[in-house]
Amino acid sequence: MAPEPQPSTNRAARADLIAVLALVALWMLYFWRIFTPSANDALSLTEGDFSGQFVAFFGYQVERLSGGEIPLWNPYNYAGHPFLADTQSAVFYPPRLLTVALVGANPSPGALYTALQTEMALHVLLGSLLMYAFVRRITADHGATVSALGGIVAALTLSYGGYTSGYPQLQLAVLEAGIWLPLALLGIFQATWRDRPGWLCIVLAGVALALSLLAGHPQTSLFALYLALAYLAYRLWQHAPRDWRAWARRFVPAAALLGLVAGGLAAVQLLPGLEYLQHTSRQAMSFDAKGNGFPFMDVAQVLFPGFLTHWSPLYFGIAGLALAGVAAWRSAPGSRFFGAAALVGLVWSFGAGTVVWDLAYLLAPGASWFRGQERAAFVIAHSASVLAGLGTVALLTWGAAPREESALRRALLALAGVCAVFAAAWFVLWQTPDGAHYDAALRSAAFATLLAVLTAALLPRIAGQPHSRLPGVALVAVIAFDLFSVTMGTPNYDPIPAGDRLPEPAIARDLREDMLAPGARIDGQRGIIDNYGTLYGVPDVRGISPLTVQSVHTFLEALPPARAWDLLAVQFVLTGWEELPVPSEIVAEAEDAAGPYNVHQLADPRPFAWLTYGATVVASDDEAYGLLREPAYDARQHAILDRDPGVALPGSTPQDAGRAEVRRFEPETIAIEVETPTASVLTLSLPQVPGWRATIDGQEADILRAYGGLSAVALPEAGAYTVILRYRPWTFTAGAILSAASLIAVAAATVLITARSRRARRAEG
Repeated sequence: MAPEPQPSTNRAARADLIAVLALVALWMLYFWRIFTPSANDALSLTEGDFSGQFVAFFGYQVERLSGGEIPLWNPYNYAGHPFLADTQSAVFYPPRLLTVALVGANPSPGALYTALQTEMALHVLLGSLLMYAFVRRITADHGATVSALGGIVAALTLSYGGYTSGYPQLQLAVLEAGIWLPLALLGIFQATWRDRPGWLCIVLAGVALALSLLAGHPQTSLFALYLALAYLAYRLWQHAPRDWRAWARRFVPAAALLGLVAGGLAAVQLLPGLEYLQHTSRQAMSFDAKGNGFPFMDVAQVLFPGFLTHWSPLYFGIAGLALAGVAAWRSAPGSRFFGAAALVGLVWSFGAGTVVWDLAYLLAPGASWFRGQERAAFVIAHSASVLAGLGTVALLTWGAAPREESALRRALLALAGVCAVFAAAWFVLWQTPDGAHYDAALRSAAFATLLAVLTAALLPRIAGQPHSRLPGVALVAVIAFDLFSVTMGTPNYDPIPAGDRLPEPAIARDLREDMLAPGARIDGQRGIIDNYGTLYGVPDVRGISPLTVQSVHTFLEALPPARAWDLLAVQFVLTGWEELPVPSEIVAEAEDAAGPYNVHQLADPRPFAWLTYGATVVASDDEAYGLLREPAYDARQHAILDRDPGVALPGSTPQDAGRAEVRRFEPETIAIEVETPTASVLTLSLPQVPGWRATIDGQEADILRAYGGLSAVALPEAGAYTVILRYRPWTFTAGAILSAASLIAVAAATVLITARSRRARRAEG
């Protein structure tokens, strides 16, 4: 017979069950309006980055994956770009693959919107459960009830605080890359629980970081990796204080295993992404362009959310702030580490406002790749949440002298007093002639005062009462009341059902089905904007991904519009203009949220494939752009190439100019039939990035760089040719092999280590 469960085990399981049910119930309350069947009550995420970037990309994933194809290349935005290599596409992120499977084939845009919004909400729930599990584990020695309450507080503070409820809900990759950090920290804690590292738990931490990388926001994953490695170093140092050699013998192999597992499993996304990054507009950004961060005054939003900006990513609740202070004051185990991490994250988040950004830019591997240093709020949010959980446990197990209890009351009353002073000051300003400017500040300060008073009344009553349930429930209620009131229904949402979002414009259908020639594109300045070309299947030269091919970015931003349209095979321009700088005809009128606009058809658009019979060889892309800025330069007569084409060009277009017709235009395969009366260069409106291979009548051909960023192939003599281009990047193949091998290795190691542990337990028993 199996032994009966011990009472302590039953108590722990019951506490965990109640905690999980409470977290699920609170999550359902927080998001009830995105799940309600009532159209009158429904909310959905506002259109913008969420719809224009992530829903559009998601639609393309569904289309290609449901057809049994891997979406390596996307022809519908940025004049075509490497879809898989754009990390925010998250092609192989496991939860995204599940969402793709559940949404089915040929979904409507509204169904895509609903599915991805649901994925967002489920990740918030997952993040709360993972944070609960981490704090529950690191405080388990204090008893199930106390530990569970600390876990609940940490989970609520993370999931519904100002950071997670702000732009990460709209920037889905930021949210999904970040929620795996607590699992990585849990694996590291469990691996370092004893003197000897637990390698299987290090593997678990590596899997968590791999999921973060696959979710598609490398900057967030980099912060997670930094914090995970720092926590690993901290935990191992606790087992070998003041013995650097003993520490290094444990840290180096553990860190190496962590990195190998994370990098190996995510290699299918990482390798193509790293290769593509070298050819994007991100590479041209300077130190100054990457150093933006929070203004110093944003620190005030730790107490007063919403009065400076729409979002308040530094806010984690008045009670959460007080509890984090308790953790630091009582020196709760781990509080020094997470307090230091929060402080480093805060200073980093100011970007170029402090010298720390200079040091990070120069010394921290990978830091110089990213802009938007305010995203270090990710580190603050996670660290503050852990501190709030640790503070809860420290408060419930309070063993301080009455004098310290009195100091706690005075500190909490002082916090309430500070909030009240600000509320009074803004109330005075609110009554002035310009008082409307202070509405948000007054509301924020008044609410903060109320919460500070509640916190001051509640926390001293909880101190030293680990078995009193009512105060614990009251604490959870106050925290939920605080965070839900501040962040629930933030500017992230509109009162529109998700299923009603993004109906296809009639002009998109007309362009796709009747108006666009093979390989031709639009310039979607109006109507079909953002990445909606991908959503509606209309090839566009623009988009909103931060990873745009550098040459396309330069064409659109640094060349005259007429030249950019010519190089990129633009046939239609959607704009509010009545006239264009080149001959065109308004062939349709349409309307978007900004009002009516015109659809201009260019009178003489350059085809996707064009034969030239002369060439100018330049030494650099900048020299090519200089020629293209000269109005007199005839780019149709003379290609601009990066090297000699190796064929004898006549120098001018013959009377019979030949022809080049696109016969097949698919995402990773383009076929062109050519007839030329003499040697020529076939120029293509295809951005040149690694991965494309060309054949001429089945024979490998060199791809030349034309016009400072497009593709071309040389045809040696008169004749008829079939030119085929295929996109098959070696980085995808190598990454897929590495990821598959890593997955097999992780699975095998898990089985072997688990089997060995079971044998050891049987031998001991």
